[in-house]
Amino acid sequence: MIDSLTFFESLLAFLIILTPIVFIHELGHFIFARFFGVEVEKFSIGFGPVLFFFHDKNKTKWQIAAIPIGGFVKMKGELSVSVSNAKNCEIGSFQLANPFQRLLIVFGGPLFNFLLTIVLIAGIYLFFGKVEISNTINDIVENSPADIAGIIPGDKIISINGIKVKNFEEIRQLIFESPNKLLELEISRKDKSIFVKVNPEAEWSEELKIYVGKLGIISNKGVLKKFGFSESIYNSFIDTIFITQSMIRGIIKLFSGNAQKGEIGGPVRIAELSGQALVSGIIPLVFFGALISLNLALVNLLPIPALDGGHIILYIIEIILGKPLPIYVQNILMRGGVSLLLALMILITIYDVARFF
Repeated sequence: MIDSLTFFESLLAFLIILTPIVFIHELGHFIFARFFGVEVEKFSIGFGPVLFFFHDKNKTKWQIAAIPIGGFVKMKGELSVSVSNAKNCEIGSFQLANPFQRLLIVFGGPLFNFLLTIVLIAGIYLFFGKVEISNTINDIVENSPADIAGIIPGDKIISINGIKVKNFEEIRQLIFESPNKLLELEISRKDKSIFVKVNPEAEWSEELKIYVGKLGIISNKGVLKKFGFSESIYNSFIDTIFITQSMIRGIIKLFSGNAQKGEIGGPVRIAELSGQALVSGIIPLVFFGALISLNLALVNLLPIPALDGGHIILYIIEIILGKPLPIYVQNILMRGGVSLLLALMILITIYDVARFF
């Protein structure tokens, strides 16, 4: 069924997942702006010709545009780079807000995406439960890297390269992303801690088109656990932090040039995965949406001018110096940031298209 998905079906799934996530992101900017007295002139889902719009009591124009990829919030005075003439700005202007308030307004988008991730995963745990697999090893594959390293059944993995692990899924993730990479495992054996160095072998994944790590350890059977409301939120928060750390490691690999081609994906790849998630059921769909929301938050926090993270860096500098950087410096940074983003988009699109050949 997944293989029979057409391009348009995948595109529709992509929009179904992405649109509410973008809305929540922009809503974060919107709410913080309103909280600090900044007028929001326009709240748009999509770009290009406007298909539908209305004005609320605060004169904000809410609109849906023809190209439903992305969105934006337009605040009064936002396009003005300089704050040196803030005294001449109109009441409700973005530039009248102090740098700390502007920082929070910009940070509001990624923050809301992070919170959305927690809510979505918590919803899965609350209504469907969570399968938990112990971090105690049940068996070892003969002649595998784990067997050669001296790991035995009954060993309990406490940490990998200093990263604490509390279940087998976290162990699987760290090993999965470390083919041919030397790992140090902290193991609890008969109430004693020992450290074992092991090198997961690289195994080609035909589905993902990348090499993944394989250690040769076999887990115990999973147990479906039901959580209450507060437990669901807590476990979702902990798991979101772990996933965030994993994504950050992936971003570092990308910018250091160590990422495999199959690990790099843009809109085409996301649309393809969206289609797969849509036909796989409600739980994969919601979880995939949570991952996309978290990924959007992290990408926007990259310290690249033109992204939220780049603006945050500028406001931090302004707070430290007591004044903004000169306008010409900000303009140079913004143009450089846009150029870098365009280059990354072109590179990712090339990888996307190349996967089909």
